[in-house]
Amino acid sequence: MTKPPISVADDTALLFHYHRLNTYSFNALAGALDATPGLERLRIDLPRTSAELCAATAERLRNTTRAVIALSMMTCQFEEQARLMTELRAQWGERVVLLAGGPHPSARPEEVLRAGADAVFTGEAEKTFPRVLLSLLGGGVAGPFEQGGVIRGKEPVDLDAASSISPARGMFGPIEITRGCAFACSYCQTSHLFGTRLRHRSVDRIVEQALALRSIDRKVVRLLSPNAFSYGSPDGRRLDLAALRELLSALRGAVGKRAKILFAHFPSEARPEHVTEETLALLREYADNDEIVIGAQSGSPRVLEACGRGHTVEEVLGAVALARRRGFKVIVDFIFGLPGEEEEDRRASLRAMERIVALGARVHPHLFAPLPQTAFAAAPPGEVDPLFARALEELGARGGIYGTRTPAGWGRPAKRTHRSRP
Repeated sequence: MTKPPISVADDTALLFHYHRLNTYSFNALAGALDATPGLERLRIDLPRTSAELCAATAERLRNTTRAVIALSMMTCQFEEQARLMTELRAQWGERVVLLAGGPHPSARPEEVLRAGADAVFTGEAEKTFPRVLLSLLGGGVAGPFEQGGVIRGKEPVDLDAASSISPARGMFGPIEITRGCAFACSYCQTSHLFGTRLRHRSVDRIVEQALALRSIDRKVVRLLSPNAFSYGSPDGRRLDLAALRELLSALRGAVGKRAKILFAHFPSEARPEHVTEETLALLREYADNDEIVIGAQSGSPRVLEACGRGHTVEEVLGAVALARRRGFKVIVDFIFGLPGEEEEDRRASLRAMERIVALGARVHPHLFAPLPQTAFAAAPPGEVDPLFARALEELGARGGIYGTRTPAGWGRPAKRTHRSRP
C-alpha cells in the first residue's frame, strides 16, 4: 500500500537512534548534513538505546510539532527495530516520521515499510537523506515519498564531498578511506551495497578529518576500509604501495608523534595475499598498532572457492607466519557453519586453526548468518558443529581464541557488511 505524501512543519526535532552497531553510519550522515547549507547547525539528538530513544522523543515532542527519527539497521537488528517502530507509532502516531536505512532496508525496503517506516533509504544516503530532510523541515512534501516511500541512492557518493565524522556534533570514530569491495564474497553484503569498483577518499580529505579529531584532543586516528591495504588500488586486487605510503606518511606528518594511527585492524581487516614485506614495513614505519586482523573465513579450499574468497589456505598461513616474524600480533577471522560445509571441510579448518595458533596468532570465530542480496541469502543460519565446539574450547584454554565465549558457545553471528549505513 502506497503511503500518502508527508508534510512536516518547521517546528520539528531530529533524532538518530545512535545504536552502538550503527554509529559509523550516522557519523557519515552527520558529515553530509555538515556539508549541506541550511543543515550544518541543525540539532541532532543521539539516544543510544531503544528506551533512551523513546524518552528523548517524548521530551522533544513537548516543545515541537513532530519528530523525525532516523533508524539504521543490519539484518540482525531488523526484528528489534520493527518492534521499536511499532512502539513509537503506538505512542505518538503521525507526530513521528520514521526514516529507515542501512543494509537490511537497502536489500528489503518493502519489508521495512510494512514494519512501520514512513520511508526507506536504499544504498548510500549522503545525498538523498539531506535532500529529503530539507524538504521535511521546510514544511514541503518530500517528492520521493510519493514513490511508495522508497528513496534510492542511485549514484555512487563522492567520498570527498562529505566527511565520515562530525567532531562538532561529538560524532567521531574511524575515518573511512575506501568504499566498495572487488570480491563480492558469497556471505558478504558489502559489494552489493557499495559496489565492486573501489572509491578512495583523497589523502587531503583524510588528513583534514584526522586534524579535526586532533583538534578535539582525540589521540587515536583509526582508518576504516573493507580491505585495508587496497587503498589507492584501481581494482582492489593489485596493491598500490605508493598510494599507501603517501597516505600514511601524510597522516603521520599531520598528527605528529602524540597521536596513534591504527590501520589494518578492527573494524578493518587485511586480505592474506596483501600481507607482504612491503605492506608490513609501511605499517611498522608509520602506524602504531602492533596487531593486525587477517580474513581467512575457512581452512577448506573447497569452501573458500564456494565463498569466492580468491585466496588459498597457504596464503593465509603464509601471511600469519610473515606477520609474526615481523613482530606483529595477529587475529585471524573464521566463519563457522558456512553453507555446504561438510565434516572434511570442518576438519580442514581446524587443522588450519591449529597451525595458526601454533604460529602465535589467535582465531576470531564467527557464526555464519545469511544476509539478503548475497549468494548465500537463502541458506539456513550456521551452527557450531560439536567438533568445532570441542576444538574451540581447547584452543580457548590455550589462549588461541580472540573474543568472548557466550553461554551458547564460541562465535558471534558474522555481520559481513563493512558497516551499517542509512
